[in-house]
Amino acid sequence: MKTGISIVVLITVLIAGCGRTNYQKTPGGMPYKIYRSGDTQRIVHGNFVKVSFTRTIKDSVAFTTDGGIPAYIPITQYLEPYDISELWTKLNLGDSLVTIQMVDTFLKRSPMGVPPSLKKGDRIVTTVKILKIFQTDSAAKADEQKENEAFVTKEINFLDKYLKEKGITAEKTPSGAWVQIINPGNGNPIDSGKFVSVDYTGTSFSGKKFDSNTDPAFNHVQPLQFVVGSGQMIKGFDEGVKFLKPGGEAKVYIPSMLAYGPSPDPRSGIKPYEHLIFDIKVTKVDDKAPTRAEMDELRKQQEQKVDTTQGKK
Repeated sequence: MKTGISIVVLITVLIAGCGRTNYQKTPGGMPYKIYRSGDTQRIVHGNFVKVSFTRTIKDSVAFTTDGGIPAYIPITQYLEPYDISELWTKLNLGDSLVTIQMVDTFLKRSPMGVPPSLKKGDRIVTTVKILKIFQTDSAAKADEQKENEAFVTKEINFLDKYLKEKGITAEKTPSGAWVQIINPGNGNPIDSGKFVSVDYTGTSFSGKKFDSNTDPAFNHVQPLQFVVGSGQMIKGFDEGVKFLKPGGEAKVYIPSMLAYGPSPDPRSGIKPYEHLIFDIKVTKVDDKAPTRAEMDELRKQQEQKVDTTQGKK
């Protein structure tokens, strides 16, 4: 859907003009400015809104839906002071909103509730554009599903093109990850319900390693163990394992929506909507997961192995 000027560009313009813009304040004391679209459809409590938004901290973009999937937000009667919830029912379809929050204010009100990444003196600027207003949750969810499906298709096509340009032969999983089989392994194919042990290394498409259970630098050299098809792993990884047999090795190219999508763990170093590559090796396959007692014994053996390797007594 075209929404006119990029919201990232818009927020850059607005930040540059902050000193020249007349801002109002919410009852909770938060400065804001509404840019009217001319539409008269007003948001009311009980609605669900589809929005694009960008948040900057110290004038650097911390998060944006620009180029990704819009956010879907229920509008309730609960209002949080010094928060955008004070303003939803002032907005119409197509309106844009800019809010400014000072971290100093959050520190005064709730010092323990402020993430350590935010520092005294930081300014948080959020820009929101109202894309659609829905009367029911079901209508909002149907629209969100369409957005997700379209975005996944776009990502799958990107990876297909990327692999062809690189001359990489890979097979597509049912959901849209791609598996380059290095060694298929031996025995029966791995299916849902099997309990597997896997060695892995994860990298970004730029080549940056973000996790591994074979690299001691990441401080967890134990095998990754899970029940295939149980939802314990990200979908692209889970489906990739099914293309192998015991002892098999592969590179799995995973579009972001089959990995961590817009919300990766900030500590991982993975960016929102970042495609990932996993080098995996299936080291063991069992018909079912071990019992708790068996898991405890296996964990003890692994810890003893690590202690011996590190020269501990």
